[in-house]
Amino acid sequence: MATVAAERETPAKRPRAEAAGSLGRLEVILLSLLSTSTRTGYDVRKWLDRHGPYVGYSAQTSQIYRQLGKLVDRQWAFPVPDPRDSGPDAKLYQITDEGRRKLQEWIDSPYEPPMRPLDPDFQVRLRFAGTDSPEKALELVQTELRFRRDHHQNHLITMELAEEDFGPDENEDERYWHEELVRLQSERGLYMVNSLMAWLEATEKRLEALIQYRDRKRKNDPLEKQP
Repeated sequence: MATVAAERETPAKRPRAEAAGSLGRLEVILLSLLSTSTRTGYDVRKWLDRHGPYVGYSAQTSQIYRQLGKLVDRQWAFPVPDPRDSGPDAKLYQITDEGRRKLQEWIDSPYEPPMRPLDPDFQVRLRFAGTDSPEKALELVQTELRFRRDHHQNHLITMELAEEDFGPDENEDERYWHEELVRLQSERGLYMVNSLMAWLEATEKRLEALIQYRDRKRKNDPLEKQP
């Protein structure tokens, strides 16, 4: 799975007021990781090295520390000294109640699938918002699946090229190869979308079965029947 490089920051400051549920991918990852335990910037770096390829995201170490500093500025996290026997003390980061509220606001916000089928947004959503509950994960999968089904025909494009797509001196063989290369790339995209949709359909059934099993287990559990 391709890993998408972290977005380059612009020098302009973001306004303090933000739209509901509006968080950057790195903010989501940091708040989600801090919601389970305190971590250093190095801990986040190790997590991204291990799991980043599977959520389609990576970030430079310097960007991780800058973003942690921004979380502190926004009062979504605060630093805690972590004394070390050798070398300077490390700095642990702990999420605040406001940080948890902001993360939950993002989890509860509507998911709008991007046009690119393999955009990291869905992977990030499923990995971090899906932990809220199996129902939330199912909701995300069904939203993504509906969107891909609705836009599936967009990937069945024709392979014809316009005259301006060819160089002025291309001969018949060169033009044929030009068209064939476009066809190969288009077919690659189609195969990837078909594979994604097959996975979404299988995952939908798996999550539905998991929820049904959990509900049956709760119904038959005597502890669940106590007032």
